[in-house]
Amino acid sequence: MSDTHSNKSMAEYISYQQQYNNSMSYHTNDTVSIVLFFAIISLLFLSFLLYFWYTERHKIPITQRGDQAILQQEDMYLLMDNIVSQIKTTFRIPIITLLIVIHKTIISKQQGGVKEASVYTAEFSLNSHEHQRVYASRYYHILSLVLLLTFSVSLFILIVAISKVDSSLSLIPATLFVFVISINLYLITRQCCYYKERRKLYGTEDAHINAIYDTCFSGWDPKMWSNWIQIAILIIEFIQLMTFPLRDLMHVTYMFSDSNANGNKSSEIVSLILNAGGLMPDMRTPTWYMYSLWTAFTGTFLSLIVGIVIHFINLKYPYKINTRWIRWFIPVATLLYIPILTAFVSSAACQSLNKPVNAYSRTLRCNSPTIIPPLYFWLSLIGYLFAYFMLTIFLTSHERLPRKNEIAYKSISIAFIKNMGLLLAIVYLLVESTTHVNRMRSILSIIIILTMICYNIKIRPCYVDKINFFRTASFTCILWTSALVAILSDTHAAQSLGPLTVIYIIIGGWILITLLFIIIYFIYYLQPKPIQHHQSTVRYY
Repeated sequence: MSDTHSNKSMAEYISYQQQYNNSMSYHTNDTVSIVLFFAIISLLFLSFLLYFWYTERHKIPITQRGDQAILQQEDMYLLMDNIVSQIKTTFRIPIITLLIVIHKTIISKQQGGVKEASVYTAEFSLNSHEHQRVYASRYYHILSLVLLLTFSVSLFILIVAISKVDSSLSLIPATLFVFVISINLYLITRQCCYYKERRKLYGTEDAHINAIYDTCFSGWDPKMWSNWIQIAILIIEFIQLMTFPLRDLMHVTYMFSDSNANGNKSSEIVSLILNAGGLMPDMRTPTWYMYSLWTAFTGTFLSLIVGIVIHFINLKYPYKINTRWIRWFIPVATLLYIPILTAFVSSAACQSLNKPVNAYSRTLRCNSPTIIPPLYFWLSLIGYLFAYFMLTIFLTSHERLPRKNEIAYKSISIAFIKNMGLLLAIVYLLVESTTHVNRMRSILSIIIILTMICYNIKIRPCYVDKINFFRTASFTCILWTSALVAILSDTHAAQSLGPLTVIYIIIGGWILITLLFIIIYFIYYLQPKPIQHHQSTVRYY
């Protein structure tokens, strides 16, 4: 009886990694999967080409293209300088200096008291300025070292567990979760250190830095084509984040229901629509799995190699290679950030369950005679490691001044929101499915979304205030869906309500949230508070 219960629990746990119930029809249509995969990539490529042609050639008059090119090149030089600075801060922890500083702080406390402990003079060291800088960021450095230790321990456990055929099925996913989270928290910590040191370096009087952090617009310009692109990106990101709690809610609703076959079919259709709308298509077949993983891995390392080659050429021969074209990949990286990283994490999660001791291993989408589980597991982790650092540092290094009434985001806010969205995806991929016994997945997701809402209200990551307002509304809709997962995690309650009732509850909640925000919007903006634009010598492009 216990074995049956264990198998049932495992089936629920790996349901998102299993092939569809009608997978036999998919096995005969691998060619269709391949054609669809490359058709989606080609469609995205053509869409970006059309966008770049429109913004570069069609929209800008010939007489203004020269000045525009100069400004764009200056932005790219700044972006590349920021990338180099972020890489140095990320991978260079002053361990020896930190130990010296801590040692001298302890001695200073013992000799001169607490007040003198934070004051460094030249008698301590010739590098007193360096010591002050390290001391000011000591907590970031200590936390970074702790996370590196966690990363090393989890990596060691994964190496041992993967090499054993009879390793525990719960050990590898749990360790994988710790491994991925330690990587994310490490980069978040290093970026917080980077922004703190950078703000302190430039001071409070730097016009460019103040304009980047303090600029705010009351509205956006509908005549600006890039604003519509940004709105489209926001909609796609909303679908990407909504996909995970909705998928979990469908699983809870259709689990053990009498119309399980029809429920699963409806669930598959909705899942396909959500995945396609969020640019995360997945037909859950071994062929699709292999093509998507190898495409993400190849694209990641080709981008990394191109970036390294360009950097070293320009380092030896300054301004040898024109880098103005790099900005074309910023919207691409923004859209594909979550799909690429979740592809790696989902692959690693699937391979962690692809063990002979797992009774359901043959039903997994990553199970095939041509797939070597250890190879694909480490391929996924290596791909995630490089893609996460590369994409995050690339997106957060773009610190240009926005044009007036342009929808753009502060780089430090991009780092936080992107990481929170990625953490939400990781929770749904690596934490055990929500049941009446284990609600950890729902609890973590609610905490993450609440953090995103509070951050969006407090920091206002977008330069356009109205976009921040409606973005908060979209996060609230995601929070409502995640809360429903926790409430309906008792499968008997979900079964008694039925799929249609659950859908009505979801839509009804979204409508109420939307109406509430619309009312607040009209009340707030009928009597708008004067927005203080930062007064400086920096001009908007």
